[in-house]
Amino acid sequence: MSHRAVALACAVWLVGCATALPPAPPVRAPAFTPEPFETDADCATLCIRRVSSRRIPKWRKLEFDLITSVRAHNPFDPNQIEINVRFTSPQGDVMEVPAFFYSHDGRQGWRARFSPTVEGEWRAQPWLRKPFAFAGEPVTFQVSPPLPDSHGFLRVDRRNPRYLAFDDGTPFFAIGLNLAWWSADPVGDYRRWFGALQANGANTARIWMAPQSFSLEWRDTPLGDYTARMDRAHYLDQVFEMAEARGIYIQLTLLDYSQFSLNVYPLWHENPYNAANGGPCARPRDFATDPAARALFKQRLRYIAARWAYSTHLLAWEWWNEVDFTEMAETELLRRWIEEMTATLRAHDPYRHLVTTSYSVPGDPHIWNMPEIDVVQRHEYIGEDARWFKPVDGGRAFFQHMKDVASKPVMIGEFAATFTLEQPNALTREGIQFHNGLWAATFNGFAGAAMYWWWDTLVEPAGLWSHYSGLSTFLRGEDLARYAPTPVVASEQDAIALGLRAPDRVLVWLRNRAYNMDEGAYQYGVQIATGQAEEHTFRFEPRRLDDVALELEALGAGRHRVQWFDTVSGALLSASDVVASDGKLIVRAPPFNRDLAAKVTWVSGVQGFN
Repeated sequence: MSHRAVALACAVWLVGCATALPPAPPVRAPAFTPEPFETDADCATLCIRRVSSRRIPKWRKLEFDLITSVRAHNPFDPNQIEINVRFTSPQGDVMEVPAFFYSHDGRQGWRARFSPTVEGEWRAQPWLRKPFAFAGEPVTFQVSPPLPDSHGFLRVDRRNPRYLAFDDGTPFFAIGLNLAWWSADPVGDYRRWFGALQANGANTARIWMAPQSFSLEWRDTPLGDYTARMDRAHYLDQVFEMAEARGIYIQLTLLDYSQFSLNVYPLWHENPYNAANGGPCARPRDFATDPAARALFKQRLRYIAARWAYSTHLLAWEWWNEVDFTEMAETELLRRWIEEMTATLRAHDPYRHLVTTSYSVPGDPHIWNMPEIDVVQRHEYIGEDARWFKPVDGGRAFFQHMKDVASKPVMIGEFAATFTLEQPNALTREGIQFHNGLWAATFNGFAGAAMYWWWDTLVEPAGLWSHYSGLSTFLRGEDLARYAPTPVVASEQDAIALGLRAPDRVLVWLRNRAYNMDEGAYQYGVQIATGQAEEHTFRFEPRRLDDVALELEALGAGRHRVQWFDTVSGALLSASDVVASDGKLIVRAPPFNRDLAAKVTWVSGVQGFN
């Protein structure tokens, strides 16, 4: 986002509501007991000293401690010392991963991390590439079948390129928010936030390697030497471990625009790449063209991939947060840079994690269509008048209007109002826009619910986590790759409906048009100004709609089961049967003030009309 850069006057809006779903029991890590072992190889030059287990389930992390007698002034510089580990599968396929130098609590040394992708006996052999070539003694380990909750790495769904799925075909729909940096305690904050996401059925977090969080280089480090920020790397290790234990998938943002911006939240004056600070770049755009700058960033990418690419809970690498606030946004400049850096990243990431980037605006189709970009990302700082909040052209998804963008998964990576939100009030604590963004993005065919921005100043202080429960409960067992947006016509002009259709089922989100931040702000202002309510008593309630009928295309001739759900708790409110007539289905909604969700399932008769 233009995070706190867009400092417009703090206004009021948003809702939320209602009854919270009782916290779900914690998801416990599957039963797996590592069997660490040490080798007795001669370590005169290079060897694998210790392996975290001699038997590991498929897609689980295996960690290797390496010992070498070779020393380098800067062990982070692969031109001085480069160590890789070559893994040979039971079928003879080779995957080579870089080792990385670590330092923590007075301990330091070399490690490699690996997640095996097939079962059977593997061989791991350390290789010294620089300053001279040397191959250490190999060790073997056994890979057993995956644990029940392990599905592999995330990919574009082969059945429907608008969605994501795991290696084993299990569908994935992203539900979560931005947790870009910590507030006070990196480990404690992420443990608390991930716990709240897990308890409410959410599964995704967008996290930045920004100067104030997990970046490996900044003004407190020499370029290419990450010693002073090994504590940040250790924190990120723990964040990934917590995410893996709680079923959270991380979109890791590698660069934030502020580091290279001259006018929006500008931090270029602090950047070590700046020539004024001894770096190689006279101006920000030189970061994309200067040979020394490119080489230094490639070195950083190697380290990042070596340390965190192993994780099946890495959803995607994100090159830039809102690159349009930098000089690098020029199409040809950015295209060449992404091509070069993606090739480098993939050389060190044998798992080929998804790649994305972002703009503060819809973005450049030339960049979105690059084969190096797997996921299109949008940032939306708007109100509920946005096109993806309502049906467009007969119910087609919003992104289908991006005619010049290839068919790829599209995600709302940031979403909120355009002003800073420092202190929630009675209206904002209800989370109207937060709630509506979750459902609107889902029902317009995006690959995830809209990811809210104000996690630290609204979602946590106002306790809005429970809104994830309604959506995650409603979608439980659903494979959204089977669905496509479909028209649903509401009889009441004050109601708006979005639909998703599969061969045997239609999902519907029905919303009161007045359930939006603008109407809430109006009511809040009037009631507070006229004394009808005080801060602690105000509650936004749109006018109740008592007789809304929905018309949708029937799934077949005969009977359909209609189930209505509460959108915050996910609780089933009512169920009834409706019979199709002339290929149409008329469904009547229960009375509601805010919104409802429905599942319409064909039960009996003749399915389909084609």
